[in-house]
Amino acid sequence: MRILFHLNSMGHGGAERCVSILCNFFAKKGHHVILATEWKSPKEYTIDANVHRVHVGLDAADDKKGRIAKIWLRYARLRSCIKKQKPDIVISFCNKANFRSATAMLGMKIPLLVSVRNDPQKDYAPYKISTKIMEQKAAGCVFQTPDARAFFSQKLQDKSKIILNPLAQQYFEFLQYKSITREKEIVTVGRITAQKNQMLLLKVFDKVCKTFPEYTLKIYGAVEDQQIFEKMKHFLASRGLENRVLFMGEVDNIQEQMINAALFVLPSDYEGMPNALIEAMVLGIPCIATDCPCGGSAMLIENQKSGILVKPGDQNALEQAVRYMLSQPDKAEQMGNQARLLADRVDPKKICEEWMEYIEQLIKK
Repeated sequence: MRILFHLNSMGHGGAERCVSILCNFFAKKGHHVILATEWKSPKEYTIDANVHRVHVGLDAADDKKGRIAKIWLRYARLRSCIKKQKPDIVISFCNKANFRSATAMLGMKIPLLVSVRNDPQKDYAPYKISTKIMEQKAAGCVFQTPDARAFFSQKLQDKSKIILNPLAQQYFEFLQYKSITREKEIVTVGRITAQKNQMLLLKVFDKVCKTFPEYTLKIYGAVEDQQIFEKMKHFLASRGLENRVLFMGEVDNIQEQMINAALFVLPSDYEGMPNALIEAMVLGIPCIATDCPCGGSAMLIENQKSGILVKPGDQNALEQAVRYMLSQPDKAEQMGNQARLLADRVDPKKICEEWMEYIEQLIKK
């Protein structure tokens, strides 16, 4: 088959990781894979050499053009790429790429498979017209949770499928030879943005560290919102925690960096299907996560058995959960061991085969 993927870039995000795994899997299976992106990010996931990368975004010469002209150039270049490549199916990821694909493919008979990757209330509710066009044009949709699917029209729901995120194969290979020694560290992973709400975790750590002075907090992830980052640094300075909370930035070997942590915390206000939580659970790290929209954490964690779920934004509940995990290391370790069982559900071969089965159904229709 000829399969064309479209998304903004291959930068280090959850959707991008999923696309990289799918592209590489399909290419190794002998399918012709085209990856059409708007731009290249400084750090990107590795793509198989047999995947054909195509630029369909703006060029330097387009900088002086107006906003409307730029929007239509993006549509036109994507449409031209699809016409030239003649794929059997187009697969797009995330709201803007989904909208762009649906509009660019109007009048085409090629099936479009869209994938919703974040809370629809944030990513789709503000764009009613574009969302309606997407719902009408899409031949199918991959959701990550039932809650996300329930937001959309019944028509889109009826032709959709729920598929979990695949975990990169490197995690399975890494676990085969890695022994674990718990260290006095709490870790969190995610871009520094309002969505990830790392400030909530800082406030909790400020309280907890007085009882557990030997612990440090490590925050992994790129700074996306500089204003929030400055507020976080100011908070730490005001509490004298600059040496207890470390900003680690983006790292390539995150599994090696955090596997020995005593606790992983996901304090997000909303998520799609949190890859960082999947990775931490498969590594066997005891986990706490907010039970936030649109239900991804609750699909992964069985509360009080394979981790702890707390209400989003509830500082007191999060503090109590952290205190419990740190004061009951044996019970925390039991939850971490139970969390490892998630590995079977997110096995990349199994997930990619689910995608392939669904793709074949849509093409046959």
